[in-house]
Amino acid sequence: MKKYIKTILFTVFSISFLAGCQTELDDFNNNPNNPSNSNPSLLLAAMELSTFQTHSSGLMRNAGIFTQHLQGTNVGQLGAISYYVVNEGEINNEWNLIYGTTLMNGHILNRDFANDYPYYNGIGQILTALNLGYVTDMWGDVPYDNAFLAADGSKAPKYNTQEEIYQRLQTILDQAIINLKKPKNSNEEVPGDDDYIFKGQTGKWIKVAYVLKARYALRLSEVDTSAAQKALDYINLAGMISIADDAETYFLGETNSFNQWYAFNKQRKNYLKMGKYFVNDLITNNDPRLSFMVGKDDNGEYSGNAANDDDTVETSYIGPKFANPDSQIGIITYAEAKFIEAEAKFRLGQDAKAALQEAVTASVLKITGNAITSDFLQTSTAKVDLETIMQQKYIALFLTMEPYNDYRRTGFPALIPNQNSDTKLIPLRLPTPSDERQYNPNATVVSNVTTNVWWDKN
Repeated sequence: MKKYIKTILFTVFSISFLAGCQTELDDFNNNPNNPSNSNPSLLLAAMELSTFQTHSSGLMRNAGIFTQHLQGTNVGQLGAISYYVVNEGEINNEWNLIYGTTLMNGHILNRDFANDYPYYNGIGQILTALNLGYVTDMWGDVPYDNAFLAADGSKAPKYNTQEEIYQRLQTILDQAIINLKKPKNSNEEVPGDDDYIFKGQTGKWIKVAYVLKARYALRLSEVDTSAAQKALDYINLAGMISIADDAETYFLGETNSFNQWYAFNKQRKNYLKMGKYFVNDLITNNDPRLSFMVGKDDNGEYSGNAANDDDTVETSYIGPKFANPDSQIGIITYAEAKFIEAEAKFRLGQDAKAALQEAVTASVLKITGNAITSDFLQTSTAKVDLETIMQQKYIALFLTMEPYNDYRRTGFPALIPNQNSDTKLIPLRLPTPSDERQYNPNATVVSNVTTNVWWDKN
């Protein structure tokens, strides 16, 4: 089985773990319409592995720079990102990986195997919702209803509005839960080791589906007056009880299956550094997660680059918990579930302190391996308001897209944009990829990165 895992990992990651560099994703993909490639096990495995790549490469680098967790330098192309200059040609890979691999394989899985393999299909639907969420949160209006017409010869799918996409996300997750609750004997085969995240444990996948539903419900806090109540209801249905319920990436820590943050730094040293705002926050508050989240700089200290500093390369890189060869990155976690609960309760006028404390406790345990001290817990949660909840979530969900989504939605943390940039405004989206602009006449084309997406009314 380990050899099988390595083979698929090599297939997914060997073409490029650097989404900012040009690759030939058409050569990378197996043809999903080839019957020899279309079986639920391989489709699911490919979906998970491409999700791991998306979750730890280009989109997350951009999001991390925008939120000042990270900072790009002028050693490479990430320096431009730190000045909020996003080249439409440099984000084709991220788009193509999600649509050409992850979502396409999910489409084939649902199209061809829904009746006899509901567990495989249910997991595929959750991964579909996760990745469709990534693209709509970064690009706004995106194709979905007609996205897979390429299999029938059409390469110009119509776009759905973001509002429609958010409706689809909830429907897809509802269908996933139905599939995963079916009796085991309704499946011709069930997932096992080919499910790298939970080894086929459908109960854990159902929890993840409900947390995703809560994530997407709360994302609409500025456009849906019932968002908080919906989110709280979904969290209660999820029933996550500990970090043992976390869905994470799966990297073996060996050649062709390295953690992607480690691999990026190994191949593109000094392209990316820690952000000063994030590092200083950890230092100022004596945060026990500091040495796990931030590596030592050239002077043996912890430091980061300011938002307008793309020159310094002696500062820290990402710490060992997140950027060792076999480090795993949380995708959907118990900590996030508790932060969602805390925010939802706060917005509803309920007591949110217990949920906030459980969220911070879970994050510290997950990252450090040690129980939180009572002093740090009391200090970090002394004031229970939206700013505190978002600040602590900003720390806990490091290297995910959620802090960027939360920043656009709530305005927290109160970041100061790079004042040496042309716009002096943190981007609110990515531009439409050049492939879509040039070759899809039905694309909703947006070039101005300061244009807000539909759910961002802050």
